[in-house]
Amino acid sequence: MKEKIFKNFTLKILSIIVALILWTVIVNIYDPSTSYTFSNVTVTLLNTENLTDKNYSYEVVEGSKISVSVSGPKSIITDITASDIVATADLSNVTAYSDYVDIKVSVVKDGNVVEGVEATPKTTAIKLSIENRTTTTFTLESQTTGNLASGYALSNVTLSPTSVDVTGASSVIESIAHAVVSIDLTDVSSNLTGDSAITLYDEDYNVVTDDTIELSQASASYSAEIGKTKVVPIKVETTGTPATGYILVGVTQNQSEATIVGSSEDIEGVDAIVIPSANLNIEGFSNNREYKFNLSNYVSNDVTIISDGTLIVTVDIEPQESKVITMDKSAIVVKGLSDDLSLTYSDSGTFDITITGASEVLNSVSASNIAMSIDLSGYQEGTYSVAVTITLPTGCSLQGSYTVSISLKSDTEATTASG
Repeated sequence: MKEKIFKNFTLKILSIIVALILWTVIVNIYDPSTSYTFSNVTVTLLNTENLTDKNYSYEVVEGSKISVSVSGPKSIITDITASDIVATADLSNVTAYSDYVDIKVSVVKDGNVVEGVEATPKTTAIKLSIENRTTTTFTLESQTTGNLASGYALSNVTLSPTSVDVTGASSVIESIAHAVVSIDLTDVSSNLTGDSAITLYDEDYNVVTDDTIELSQASASYSAEIGKTKVVPIKVETTGTPATGYILVGVTQNQSEATIVGSSEDIEGVDAIVIPSANLNIEGFSNNREYKFNLSNYVSNDVTIISDGTLIVTVDIEPQESKVITMDKSAIVVKGLSDDLSLTYSDSGTFDITITGASEVLNSVSASNIAMSIDLSGYQEGTYSVAVTITLPTGCSLQGSYTVSISLKSDTEATTASG
């Protein structure tokens, strides 16, 4: 028996080798080995809680999508698609000081690993950035878009909640400056309520997005109060007298009107915003003063100021100076003189007046911009001392009162005497 087995042993071995070669050739002819590279295969992270449970945040810096080469019989390879490629990175042993995690790939079809093929990742590891995970509370801000209907304005916005907790990588959280709720007011003419997503921005109002960010809630409710608008004047009143030797030159305001918003009934009752004189008492002042007023304190709670709400009032106090000006009596306007009377002045043709005011004002005042008049209504023939009404330019005052001596004669009497 043994002799039969080993008889022509060399030939038997040779025939087996030849058979294997022939089988390989036949297989390669009818089902050759081939390979194919699949791109953009997503790497799935496993056991991420190993980091998140320790209050770490992670980000895949490199290797989130890879290319995988799969080789094997053509009959199997041609039936494989990119969705059959499974790439994973196990984070179960990763620490905060880890940089890279190995990638494992396999081919899975209908829930079963495909045998007879070899999958090789072109990228063998993912690179992680691991940071401490932190939570910061941001106050919610409202931001409006669009234009309201003509004649309407936004008076107030209420948000609920008023803040949001944002959790994520420390470096990302530190870049956040604003948490904003956007409200579209296009053509709105009445109160508006709704919900809007919360968007995060940096200091320059660039949107901040990151996979590590988690919000305590993704949206917030808003209530926008819309009302009609009206422009009203701002009036300022003063009381008191400056210190001796000083005068009030003027009161200036940084704005003369304000825009208010409210219901039709509420704004109709507002004709002006008045700052009471008690709030601007200049008694004993000898230098300039500046006051700031919050205009909302001078309107009812049902009315909102939507223009600049701060009124700045400057009280200009300067030393009082005097100036003597010679006036020509021929410049006096005579009023009420009877047609049958003629007027002559009993003394010289000029007289002096003294005016007071700030030096800058006085320097620009001359006889030419001072008006004078006398009223002779009801006067008859005779000699009189008559009060002169003197009108000065703004910013200066008349010191004392002035009269002129006049003589009135009948024109008829003068004509008879000459005849």
